[in-house]
Amino acid sequence: MTIIATRPGGEPASAARTEVVILLSGRCNLTCSYCYQDNRKVRAAMRWETVRAALDAALNMCTDRVSVEFNGGEPLLEPDRLRRAVRFLERHRGRREISLLLYTNGTLLTCELLDFLVEHSFQLRLSSDGASAAQDLRAPGTFAVLDRLLDRLRESYPTYFREKVYVGMTLCASAIPHLAQSVRYIVGKGVAEIDLEPRLTHEPDWDHAKKDELEAQVDEVLEISLDHWRRTGQVPLKFLSGAPLRNADALVGDSLCPSVEGHTFLVDPDGRAWACPLLAPSLCTIPPLAADASRVMALGEISDPALVGRLKRLPARARALRMFTHKRAKHSAYGACDECRFLPDCYVCPTSISRIPRNDDPDRVPDFLCAYNQVMLAARERFDEMTGSELSAAWYENVRAALGRLETALRNSVERHERTNQAAV
Repeated sequence: MTIIATRPGGEPASAARTEVVILLSGRCNLTCSYCYQDNRKVRAAMRWETVRAALDAALNMCTDRVSVEFNGGEPLLEPDRLRRAVRFLERHRGRREISLLLYTNGTLLTCELLDFLVEHSFQLRLSSDGASAAQDLRAPGTFAVLDRLLDRLRESYPTYFREKVYVGMTLCASAIPHLAQSVRYIVGKGVAEIDLEPRLTHEPDWDHAKKDELEAQVDEVLEISLDHWRRTGQVPLKFLSGAPLRNADALVGDSLCPSVEGHTFLVDPDGRAWACPLLAPSLCTIPPLAADASRVMALGEISDPALVGRLKRLPARARALRMFTHKRAKHSAYGACDECRFLPDCYVCPTSISRIPRNDDPDRVPDFLCAYNQVMLAARERFDEMTGSELSAAWYENVRAALGRLETALRNSVERHERTNQAAV
């Protein structure tokens, strides 16, 4: 699942950066139940002319930094297109800083393709839901493939694995009992970062009783993360890192979605550009509540010179959509967002509001996402407190030890001076 947005606890992307997501394939070799692409009406593979037009559009945005993400479907169903796109970028990048990202389910990654990714310094995001029990809920029979892949990456490409590989994990209600086990498994494999996200399509299996189970699992995840941090100094989960949480009285922005700031766009296999993939009717079913938003997110053909102008107008057009704004007015079964202490750091994908069955309220947040954010942000708060207090204690001990060493050095110096004076007498 591609979500071009800031997650809770993260930092918004700089407007000086252009980000393009290229869907190389309209097919996928898996059928994940939570995938937002439930109604693909695109060609099986993106034509080279479309790939080139997407790259040209990104390079012509007049920014010094360009991020290119290759996605799908499953992008590795089109490996030749991927290689050709990279060769094109190398010839035409000029002085721009180009970053490359591949988002894949990992089941088609060969040694040859891994060599290619390493050679071109790709960021590799592997979509994995973790331990066997959780991965089998998503795609039965794929756990062993990904397990071998992680071993191969760690053993054959240790530096690349440590610096460029991370795991994207999607949490569904049915996988909650396996969450801590999954985090422990992926951390144990040596993955540097896990980007845990909730399912953004409708979650039919959620009920309020599951919140207690989610809290218990996240408590265990917190212990795993603290233990890892104490041993390595590294924070394994993305939602536990980033900027400090803000005070409940902090100024709250009105926008729910940083992806509509006008510097990111996605190109589907037919060459149509969208500001948000979850509102592209070429990829997914558009609920009635999201119809207006879908029209706003449509940026036209990728080869259309008017694309730049549409991107510039996007933030203002998005602000006119109630679903994307009025953050304080949002609510769920767990209460009003305006009364929640985590409101300044809470982000809920606006499209998820439209996917609540029979919902016509643009302010109604899905209960699963509200509960998820409350639990995760509370865990982040505890993690910051615990690591902060331990760092403070460590700092105090280090200062005390340094003062002790200084005191000993001064005493020794005085004693040497006295011995020297006595010898002189």
